[in-house]
Amino acid sequence: MSQRAQKHSQGHELMNIDALFAFLYCTLASTILTELPIIGGAMYLATHCAVMFFHSRRNLRQGIISKGLRITGLALVILVSLLSLALMTLSPISIQSANFWFETVLVLFVILRQEISRYGLEKSALEKRKTSAILLRLFLVQCLFLPLIALMLFLSPISRSAAWALLGGYAISGLLECLSLNKVRYTLRGYTDDEKDTLHKLSKVHAYRIYQNIALIMTAAMQITLVIVYTYLAISAETMIVSLGLGMLCTYAAFFSTDALLKKRITKTRDKSILICIGLAVWLGGLFNFIGTLDHPTIWQSAISLILCTVGATVCTRSMSRMEADMERVAIFGLGKNPGSLLGVIMHFKLEYATILGQLIALLGLLLISVFSSGAYPADWGTLFQSFSPLLTLPAVCLVMATLVFALMFPMTWDHMAKLRRYLDLQAEGKENVPLKNQLEAVVVKKSLKHYGIKVIIFILRLFYPHKVLGRENVHLDKDIPCIFISNHGEIYGPVANVLFLPYSFRPWTISEMMDRKVIADNVCDGFFANQKVLPKGLLHFIVDKIAAPFLAWVMRSVDSIPVYRENPRKLMLTFRETVAAMEAGDNILIFPENSLSTDDKRYQKEGVSEFFTGFTMVAQLYYNRTGKVPQFIPLYANKKKRTITFGNALRYDPENNPNDEKERICTTLRDELNRLAKL
Repeated sequence: MSQRAQKHSQGHELMNIDALFAFLYCTLASTILTELPIIGGAMYLATHCAVMFFHSRRNLRQGIISKGLRITGLALVILVSLLSLALMTLSPISIQSANFWFETVLVLFVILRQEISRYGLEKSALEKRKTSAILLRLFLVQCLFLPLIALMLFLSPISRSAAWALLGGYAISGLLECLSLNKVRYTLRGYTDDEKDTLHKLSKVHAYRIYQNIALIMTAAMQITLVIVYTYLAISAETMIVSLGLGMLCTYAAFFSTDALLKKRITKTRDKSILICIGLAVWLGGLFNFIGTLDHPTIWQSAISLILCTVGATVCTRSMSRMEADMERVAIFGLGKNPGSLLGVIMHFKLEYATILGQLIALLGLLLISVFSSGAYPADWGTLFQSFSPLLTLPAVCLVMATLVFALMFPMTWDHMAKLRRYLDLQAEGKENVPLKNQLEAVVVKKSLKHYGIKVIIFILRLFYPHKVLGRENVHLDKDIPCIFISNHGEIYGPVANVLFLPYSFRPWTISEMMDRKVIADNVCDGFFANQKVLPKGLLHFIVDKIAAPFLAWVMRSVDSIPVYRENPRKLMLTFRETVAAMEAGDNILIFPENSLSTDDKRYQKEGVSEFFTGFTMVAQLYYNRTGKVPQFIPLYANKKKRTITFGNALRYDPENNPNDEKERICTTLRDELNRLAKL
């Protein structure tokens, strides 16, 4: 049986902050002892990565990490080992021998401190110790090496003030390490066959695999970013301390701001993946600004890079952390059972491996600077700036961009998360909802290409096409009964405005022909571009056929449109069946019931509302017959001139009324209400 530590916190934070504090201290110590900041940081990372690989050896043998990643890690270890050997060989020649070995011993003390802390954490977790006892044990470990460090420093040839600075830095980094080591730590000593089978099945759950890819790539990118940026600023004790303080301030500010933002009503029901994308964009901005400072370096420009990278990374990691509970539900749904603590064990190990790879890549850059820097180690601002190349940031930029791609690929929206919670609650009560299960399987388990880019397009268009949403007080959605939104068409304006700004999830009815590329091309040419005289007809048709029509067809599929077979009564029943199934799964429906053929010019009215097709009212009757629940119709009017979406008074379906009379009542009441909203 596998033995593992128990869980002591509510999730994994992706930042390996304890390693960062130790790296910064070794860098600062190297600045004081040898006046060469990169040497100490490189020595620490090389040793730290070697120790972490040693801890991971059993898990690596059992195939928890993919073969490609294992080969990548091994190649990096070999390359870094060769460069580290070159550094260890050349350094004593270029530096005062005594100071170099003092730095080496100091790095070893820091590594030993971390390893004993790790062992104490695992033992405390297995013994189910309280948090206070764990923190006390960590504090005692930090104090263990202080007398030895003090003796070594005060016997060294450095000045008393420098010795006190290094001793104080050791104590501060140890204290910060104590505060950051309250994460989950696991010991995994083997897997049963059942656990291996569970892991294999989990790798087939598409939504969880995408989430895991985001977490792993983000972790590696963060290690590279923080190591490179902090090393760049670590020329003196003053800049290092200021940078560290600034980084910590930005980290905590972004941490609490992200939490506060996620609790607000306006963002509480929005996709966390969008917030992750925003954080990644800020992060990329920091990296590009950092690259821009290499030619004309200033402290302030570097500080801006540090702030942007830190804030962006913190927003991303905190948003990911807040998704953990949902991802546990995803795993339960995909596996058909609760994987228990195995899920956290595997995630922790994979994040640790990603941390190793990120630190190895960063270390590779530092070693290249140290060994191949014009024959001399960078010992001052000018030399260090000249040593830094934009290529050093290339791995971080590529990984952040890869994370952004995976974040856009994440298939689950907030609405899907809510449906998943609902389904698992029903399952716990012994109930079954087949339409909901089928819909979730299509998103959670199977790979879908529909939602990857539409979220970005909607987000960008909202920025340049602002609207106001009015009349929210008229909308009172029932907990378990979806509603039917009824909107004016207004040519293409109504559908576009609703897709962008309707603040409730929905699936729209779309004429089946508008999901066919050829029909879309003909309609666009005959309608939207009918009166234009600028472009030649041949060029216009080429643009529409090859660009506009495929794009619009993809959009129709991406917003989960329900096709309406208006010209085929037999196929029209498929529309109603799919609509009722969607409502059973918890989807609201958006319908544009206007009949454009009722107008003189055979077009939708740009202001006001045309006559209605009446068949859409059957949806309410069929849903009631199927579930016994009474849905409501909610009218809304999209006003192009005022750029508003206004909700009107809701209308409840009455199953006791005569079906024909009820159809007439619904259509007349809704059309009158939409015309009233149009005149407001």
